[in-house]
Amino acid sequence: MTKQNGSTNTLEEPNKKKKSAWKNILLVLQISTILFFMGVLFAGAAAAGYVASLVKGDPVRSYDEIYQKISANNLTGFAYFADKTLIGQLITAEDRRLVSHTEVSPHLIDAIISTEDKYFYEHKGIVPSAIARAGIQQMTGASVQTGGSTLTQQLVKQTILSPEQTMQRKFREMFLALRVERMFTKDQILDAYINKMYFGKNANGSNVYGVQAAAKGIFGVDAKNLNIPQAAYLAGMLQAPSSYIPFKSIKKNGLKLGKERQKLVLSRMLENGKITKQEYDEAIAYDIEAHLAKPSRKAFEKYPYLMMEIEQRAAELLVKQDIAKNPELKKESYNKLVEEKRIAVRQGGYHIYTTINKNVYEKMQQIAANPVNFGPDRPAIDGKPMPEQVGSILINNKTGAILGMMEGRNFETEKTNHVTALRQPGSTIKPLGVYGPAIEEGIISPSSTVVDEETVFPGGYTPKNANNTFKGPVTVRDALKWSRNVPAVKVYFETGVRKSLGYVKKMGVTSIVDSDYYLPSALGGLTYGISVEEMTNAYATFANEGQFIDAYLIQRIENSEHEVVYEHKAKPVQVFSPQTSWLVTDMLRDVISSGTGTRVLSSINGHDVAGKTGTTQDERDKWFVGYTKDVSLGVWVGYDKKYKLYKSSFEDAQKIWGKVFSSVLDINPQLSPTENVMSRPSGTSDKGIYNADLAASRNPGSYGKKEEPKKAENKSNTAPNGQDKTNVDVKTPDGTDTTQNADQQKTDGSNTTEKNSETRPKDPDKPVTSKPGHKSDSNAKPEAKKTEHKKETTKNEQ
Repeated sequence: MTKQNGSTNTLEEPNKKKKSAWKNILLVLQISTILFFMGVLFAGAAAAGYVASLVKGDPVRSYDEIYQKISANNLTGFAYFADKTLIGQLITAEDRRLVSHTEVSPHLIDAIISTEDKYFYEHKGIVPSAIARAGIQQMTGASVQTGGSTLTQQLVKQTILSPEQTMQRKFREMFLALRVERMFTKDQILDAYINKMYFGKNANGSNVYGVQAAAKGIFGVDAKNLNIPQAAYLAGMLQAPSSYIPFKSIKKNGLKLGKERQKLVLSRMLENGKITKQEYDEAIAYDIEAHLAKPSRKAFEKYPYLMMEIEQRAAELLVKQDIAKNPELKKESYNKLVEEKRIAVRQGGYHIYTTINKNVYEKMQQIAANPVNFGPDRPAIDGKPMPEQVGSILINNKTGAILGMMEGRNFETEKTNHVTALRQPGSTIKPLGVYGPAIEEGIISPSSTVVDEETVFPGGYTPKNANNTFKGPVTVRDALKWSRNVPAVKVYFETGVRKSLGYVKKMGVTSIVDSDYYLPSALGGLTYGISVEEMTNAYATFANEGQFIDAYLIQRIENSEHEVVYEHKAKPVQVFSPQTSWLVTDMLRDVISSGTGTRVLSSINGHDVAGKTGTTQDERDKWFVGYTKDVSLGVWVGYDKKYKLYKSSFEDAQKIWGKVFSSVLDINPQLSPTENVMSRPSGTSDKGIYNADLAASRNPGSYGKKEEPKKAENKSNTAPNGQDKTNVDVKTPDGTDTTQNADQQKTDGSNTTEKNSETRPKDPDKPVTSKPGHKSDSNAKPEAKKTEHKKETTKNEQ
């Protein structure tokens, strides 16, 4: 019993000890577990507090705000010729073109997701394991860095947050990524990403953003046509775009580094089952360098004048539309509004369709670039070359469409657009401001007699003729044919200055100002002058049977979504009757057949052409404007500074007009077929109208009289200061002649010169030199759409 009892006690003791040990272990585990979770909770709370402190100042952004951030892009715009072929990109610092992921090669989408965010379609904005892995790789200095940011995080960093590398920015990035994923679909996020990311520089050295611009700029193909190796190369560039630029002229070793990165991308695509082993091997063997895009001239480099003009006019048209919708904008500076809109045009992805005929424009540019067509350069002024310049424009009469231009000789030498710059018009003003209005008002007909004699008008104004002689009684037809000055002023005086210039303004001339309402403006003595565009456009009125149709360069503007935001609509204005227009045209035919414009005869090739010459003081400006039934072509030549033309250049305007006219019609005869003539309208009569004020001689002793040169100090022709300009309408001029004698009549119709100028006194209320400052940059234009030139006194040729 005792043994038995002793034996029993001995067996139970070890069992008790074992149970006690397990209890202790269990207790330790329990305590440890509790302590562990308490520590975790404590650490978690501390971490949460730390994170909360980092994102404390970050605002809670609304859906609209985030959407605006991730979808806002500066987009590349484009300009087009009349046939809708591309002129080129609008001026921009970056190239970006929007596409949807459905318009992109699936190889590129696969390459991006395989490399940048394998779990894009599974995660909710962040991948914690990827973040941890990236952190470990960074701390250990691993040779392969996989990165921990999802596509959503990268998009947030690119669009919403600053690029700073801080813990605060990183946590904000993660929280915003989670928010973006709740607000937008995966497809929306992917579309924003592929259009936003930077891909380095293209073949021309421009920064490219988004997959479409990258595909075009680096491989010369649309994003939808990228093959596997090209897609892998572009996807690889996302890690460090500036390091992988493949063009040797831009980045040394960029192609080598890029191909190494491309190999890694292809490996990821293979691992993820996006390509086969065969496709992988073929992509590795693909010659990337042989398939790179080739550098090309940017549109601004090839067509600098044109691109600047397109941009400016598009901005002006859109501003006018804005003002029409919101009249309050009239209170703001117009120039400021245009400048802001010009920037918007550059960045808004607009598509601008012009009226420019590519072949015509390029032919005109070739003529402008050929020095054989121009006189010698003048000495440089302040280091700036002074070549003989040109401005020329070809307009479709029936529509007003601008078909081609010569804006200048060389954009690098002079950026002024000489088509829109204001120059003194000389005698080219006479059909518009003198004879057309007088015929329309029934004051004269082409066969009416006007006495060409020495005449002193009220106020002492005494106009001169080209060869310092007077012809006596001449017909209006001959007076215009030989560009006689005295008969022109007489007719102008009889009609009334204000009434006459009213016709000029109705023909689209916007540069007429109050100080132009005086008699010498009959001969082209204007405060600011007229642009080649407006002068040529006005002449088209005669070809259009008296109907003025404003010239235009831009047919249509579309936004980045190809929605039409502007469409040109013609607004014809009836200025003259068809009968008046034909009578003026018929007289201007004589100018070419036997008058001052015979130099173009050899170039008209059977076309029915009418036109007029023009010359200003000291031969600083030479003009010829001619038209057919279908087109009008104007040419001006001169120097930007106050140099006169060489005598050898006196016929340059006619010579260039002839070359342009014959060349462009050789290119496209349908622009103006020879069978299209300006037919005489029914009811047209050129029966002589007798006007005693014009036909009766007041000074017969002056016929054939040689005019005495006027001494510089002789001021007898100066009108009294402060003469009321309103009296002009009752035939009271307020100043002396700004014109100088015209070219001496020759039997062959050519012109020589004898100078005998007079000076117009400054108006006490508006000095002739008081005007907005001139800028040579064609971007800067006064309200009349034009670069300005200081008023010159004018000379009119015979």
